Amino acid sequence: MAEKSRAPWLSIVLTGLLAFVISIVVGAAVVAGYAFALGIQARGAPDPEKIAAFAGRVMPFLGPLLLSLIVIFAARRVVRRAKSPQLWHGVMVGVVATLPALMFVRSPGLVDVVGLLLPLASGWLGAFWAMPRLGRRRAEI
Repeated sequence: MAEKSRAPWLSIVLTGLLAFVISIVVGAAVVAGYAFALGIQARGAPDPEKIAAFAGRVMPFLGPLLLSLIVIFAARRVVRRAKSPQLWHGVMVGVVATLPALMFVRSPGLVDVVGLLLPLASGWLGAFWAMPRLGRRRAEI
């Protein structure tokens, strides 16, 4: 009997969560870099109100973009390492990476909805990028 191929669930979950954590760390580093630049300009302690205003203005857009960019590469990695690569593996990486972001959404607006759907599309794009090309596969056979 033919062996059923199964989804690499552990790899999907771990890679999706790692993508979320990396996007949070990079976003925090951007805000810290801004605070550091403010501190250098002020030649002392930076203004916390300016830092909070910067984070409130930039992070709602930068966070989903960072997560989407990281999910592209994470989904590509998962799909390339899978025994039977499928496009939905990449989408699932996007879903797992998006689930923790739901904790930060209070009243979803258009930006929040787009920010939650963008990693799913990025996961599909990363999986599509990783899938073997049909012509290349025929040439190898």
